[in-house]
Amino acid sequence: MSTSTLRSLIPDSLIIANNEYYTLLALLALLTLVGLAATFAFGAKKSSKNTILITGLPFAGKTVIHYLINHNRSVETITSIKENEANVVLTEGKSSVHIVDIPGHERLRFKFSEFMPIARAVVFVVDSATVARQTRLLAEYLYDILSNKHAQEERLPVLIACNKSDLITAFKKDRIQSLLEAEINKLRQTRTAALDTQDSEGNENVFLGFEGKDFAFQDLENEVDFIECSAEIKNVEDIKDWIAAVSS
Repeated sequence: MSTSTLRSLIPDSLIIANNEYYTLLALLALLTLVGLAATFAFGAKKSSKNTILITGLPFAGKTVIHYLINHNRSVETITSIKENEANVVLTEGKSSVHIVDIPGHERLRFKFSEFMPIARAVVFVVDSATVARQTRLLAEYLYDILSNKHAQEERLPVLIACNKSDLITAFKKDRIQSLLEAEINKLRQTRTAALDTQDSEGNENVFLGFEGKDFAFQDLENEVDFIECSAEIKNVEDIKDWIAAVSS
């Protein structure tokens, strides 16, 4: 780009004594200010998304985990009919994190989409002891979350929290990952025909992973992690650490 072209991009008020050298410096300063403003705006937008969603099927232990994280105590729970919300400081000196426990009932679980525009990350709770019987339902729910337009655009990190890992009948996280990947792989085929449609919940029927390759979480642009935990014995520290890390 010639100096004369650069000069044409600068308001007359910034052209200093018709000096090309100073004019170039003025342009560079202007571009720097624009870059800083854009960076600040992006950072402000990201920091405003401080909501962590806790999702999953009924009886997975979502609400107990929610209370352990927010109040460091467990409670007897029933199937939630309304989301539970709380603000909690996980790291001393850091801002509080807004945590929302989404009801798992089939008529209410879609409400996760209402919070996705302000979500920073998603914790998807799985009952490790019953996962083999619920794999299809889990895969469908997880597919809806991963294909949500906000999850796609923001590349929201997702934690698969394998709860009740203390039970003798519990599956290990690697086995749970394999079950979910195999089921999502089959589920993709039934949704491929609707790739260009968008439902009322704001979810796009996108194709997760790579075509021609079996589905694997590692192929997603979203970072997906698996951890084992147990709300029953108050072992949720790994969840708290993960939330603190993605919220910083």
